[in-house]
Amino acid sequence: MKYLLKYSFIVCVCFIITNISNAQNTVLNVRQIEAIKYLDSIGEIAQSLYWPNVKPKLFLQNIRKNITKSQSIYSGTNTNFCSYAALTYSCINTYPVRYAHFMIALYKNGNADFREEHFDPSNEVKQAAGLLNFKGALDINHADQMWFMTLADYFKGYLNVFSLHYKPGAENKLWPATNFAKFNRMLRKLCNYQVQSKGTDLIRPNMDHLTTFLTTKLSENHQVFLYLNNAILHKSNHNKVSYRLPTHYVVLMGITENEEMINLTYWDYGFKTLLQLPFEVFKDILFGVTWCKKNMEE
Repeated sequence: MKYLLKYSFIVCVCFIITNISNAQNTVLNVRQIEAIKYLDSIGEIAQSLYWPNVKPKLFLQNIRKNITKSQSIYSGTNTNFCSYAALTYSCINTYPVRYAHFMIALYKNGNADFREEHFDPSNEVKQAAGLLNFKGALDINHADQMWFMTLADYFKGYLNVFSLHYKPGAENKLWPATNFAKFNRMLRKLCNYQVQSKGTDLIRPNMDHLTTFLTTKLSENHQVFLYLNNAILHKSNHNKVSYRLPTHYVVLMGITENEEMINLTYWDYGFKTLLQLPFEVFKDILFGVTWCKKNMEE
């Protein structure tokens, strides 16, 4: 009953979504400009022999948009790609040039290296990328389909034990699911971050002065990710199976506390969102906190 009251109350909470076209800073930084110049040098590319359903024009358009407007990255409707979207948002903002080179190499050659990791997706993944549909904007974001599916094919955790290989429709099920340890491992491997975390897949983190802790990490220029029960933040099919369990990753952008209420600003699903909710509800839906910084400049 306690939870029902909290979840009922949350329906009345103020929920504001800001379209990324208004929130995104259109001034490109040096790394973004370098990445765009690299894409300009590539020009048009031929249809890949390895990714027969990924259209070259849509592929390049998608990469450019990700580099210039990373807040528009979208994991798709009712998929389990949200962890990869949160990772991608951070990775592209930090390493846009590396991302651009990797994607072009992966498309042309069918395999590529990202830092120390060698990616050579299965034939099933290569055939399926570009064909996902009824996923909202992800339908035409062919580079994102490639990237998300490549990551899901390569990185595995205990949630993937019974679904190791891609089959049609697996993007909606456990094949791409990401437990907390797997998410932190992906950050270390791909982004070369110093990663610290608190929490688990089943037990909420015991943290004193939670709001102060998160605010401090943001002020110290850490990138902060929250591992949440998604049933309150969004409605999606997989929540029917795991209503009381964490299923979702968001990028924290700001947090304040006032009279037992939390004002939470975060990024996910291609939008920057401001959500107001009771502090106790926030603690109930929070299962993990990850904060990280780059190990070194590149």
